[in-house]
Amino acid sequence: MIQKLTLPLVCLASVLAVGLSVAWPALADEANGPSIRGNYVFRMTPAKSLSANAPADPAGIAGAPRQDVLRVGVMTADGAGNLTGHTLATTDNNQGQTWLVSFDWTGKYVMNANGTGFFSVDVISNIGCTDMTVNHAGPSPHPAATGGTPSRNNVSCPTGDTAIEGHEDYAFVFSTPGGKKFEFIQTDNAGGGAKIFMTGTATRQEDAGRSDGGPPPHGHNR
Repeated sequence: MIQKLTLPLVCLASVLAVGLSVAWPALADEANGPSIRGNYVFRMTPAKSLSANAPADPAGIAGAPRQDVLRVGVMTADGAGNLTGHTLATTDNNQGQTWLVSFDWTGKYVMNANGTGFFSVDVISNIGCTDMTVNHAGPSPHPAATGGTPSRNNVSCPTGDTAIEGHEDYAFVFSTPGGKKFEFIQTDNAGGGAKIFMTGTATRQEDAGRSDGGPPPHGHNR
């Protein structure tokens, strides 16, 4: 919802001048503007770089490494610039061998009172890789080993320079007031070959499933 501005023009100009002078966003709090604080759920989808479609394959698609194409997960922001999270990722290679990769991670975030900022995924831990390229013979859901579904972590995850998950950087912008929901895009990608960039939306868990501006669930504060 767009709110009517009531600041005098001179005050607005001063605010803009201060914002433009900040080289790196500072942490904001609820009193001064939106902030990332609490538990969030997120979903990421892929965006291909132009190199994936360039003539003569200059990106080396034939030799490109395995890359994430879809993700869901949860993350927690402490209100002081620190993130912890858990991610489930669908990955694929150029032979169509699909893996499910699950991992924990920690990172950092910074933001400005105008609702823009950056966050990073820094340290990966408890990673597990499961080959999902199988013929399913039964109704049992993953990771049950019966009914044709694969057992969890049935393949070894790559390590070292060929690690399947690693450091990532993102830019974000709030799409609702008060830090309920934000949109983000990946801003770095060190993988070789044609690159997949992730983009997504994160919604604070207590606000998931209800419209912006509606009453909070019983027993919750905004």
